[in-house]
Amino acid sequence: MEADLSGFNIDAPRWDQRMFLGRVKHFFNITDPRTVFASEQELDWAKAMVEKSRMGLVPPGTQVEQLLYAKKLYDSAFHPDTGEKMNVIGRMSFQVPGGMIITGFMLQFYRTMPAVIFWQWVNQSFNALVNYTNRNAASPTSVRQMALSYFTATTTAVATAVGMNMWTKRAPPLVARWVPFAAVAAANCVNIPMMRQQ
Repeated sequence: MEADLSGFNIDAPRWDQRMFLGRVKHFFNITDPRTVFASEQELDWAKAMVEKSRMGLVPPGTQVEQLLYAKKLYDSAFHPDTGEKMNVIGRMSFQVPGGMIITGFMLQFYRTMPAVIFWQWVNQSFNALVNYTNRNAASPTSVRQMALSYFTATTTAVATAVGMNMWTKRAPPLVARWVPFAAVAAANCVNIPMMRQQ
């Protein structure tokens, strides 16, 4: 038996967005790390299905589950303002695996100064790419503003990490493990307001 899709609105929220749990489910859905592994062909199919559904031209035999999956892939990979496919590393669905890898390296290589500087730079570069990929295209950010935010956040992270590493030389190893966290937190306190000031 074929599903009746006459009243189906693909852009209507799947869960009640007035409720906290509904918003949590929505964001878990679009940030699902498994969507990173979707092929280009799957993503193109998802975009086509979403666009067809918006026009009311859903192919016969299409199930609601297929449309919901297409919307999940579409929301995870295409920019909401421009409709362009986002780079994989900058997608919100790559935040958990990408962030975990970088955090693991920052926690492992925190003893030597070159390693601290390198991994803080990698982390801030990753954050800058994510911020750029998920930018609000309706209010453009200048290249100057992005470069200034990147430079300031990277400098803050490196300075905090280097300073705290020197300060915690005689501290127990457990205390020294908190240095990357403090450096990242300090960089975010600078980067986020600068990127979002407009």
